[in-house]
Amino acid sequence: MARVRLRRARPSDLAGCAAVFAESSADLARRQGQIPAPPDPRVIALRLGHLLGTDPAGFHVAARGARVVAFASTILRERVHFLSMAWALPEVQSGGLGRELVGRAFEQPAAPSGAARCVYASLDPRAQRLYLDLGMVPRTLIYVLGGAPHPSPAPAERLELVPLGAPGHPSREALACAAAFDRTVRGCRRDADHRFELSQPGARLFAARHRGRRVGYVSMDGAGSIGPGAVTNERFAAPLAWAALAKAREAGIERVRMRIPGLNGAALGVAFAAGLGVQLIGAWMSDRPVGRLEGYLGTFGDLF
Repeated sequence: MARVRLRRARPSDLAGCAAVFAESSADLARRQGQIPAPPDPRVIALRLGHLLGTDPAGFHVAARGARVVAFASTILRERVHFLSMAWALPEVQSGGLGRELVGRAFEQPAAPSGAARCVYASLDPRAQRLYLDLGMVPRTLIYVLGGAPHPSPAPAERLELVPLGAPGHPSREALACAAAFDRTVRGCRRDADHRFELSQPGARLFAARHRGRRVGYVSMDGAGSIGPGAVTNERFAAPLAWAALAKAREAGIERVRMRIPGLNGAALGVAFAAGLGVQLIGAWMSDRPVGRLEGYLGTFGDLF
């Protein structure tokens, strides 16, 4: 540990951070009795580059010489301070390094008074102890679901999904639509993150309409990831999930992935009825209530 140096991350660190994520997440999966799915280092590095590009002051690494052995990254969106990533190689875990990195990541940039600290956390006991010590407590479980979606009974309410912008090209209308619902449901506006997600191949945001009126939105990409999505009225939570799965089947997507808060039981019911299975369970933790997750569909863990 004496040879480990903590510092702000640099663009040249991204490949090393992606390698840390790949090794440490696989180790966590094995310890929890799961079969690790090897991530694509290029995709992870791309997503880490987004975090470094938008919030460089919140991205810190621990390096032994030129090798990154741990890192932590936070992003600040209005009054929501989110811990996007915190990973350490197995060889340096349990020595206090993660605690120091996460502390540094939350120090910069200084969050406004009353801002909420939050994290989408694994159920690893060491991670849980750290986040609890930082004042973040569990608010709901997060279910990562996946599989080949099959047709399921339609809900009583039906929503029409209207595409905003071309695939892979975020439009101003799409960003404005998401912002109109994010402030209530997710607790903050997140234009930079939507712009990044909607720039990925095949990604598109859809306005959800009920009888001609916008009541929410949902996005999906060409790889089968559904979310984020949001409705402010909980009666539309199940219809939004059902319409998103129907849209994925219509697009010929064979396998989908969704991240659904346990509070959004209506969407979970729709996903289970469509044949999706639970692949991973995590926890949404925060030091104060954030948004209204009863009407939310999450996205990747680093930008949940």
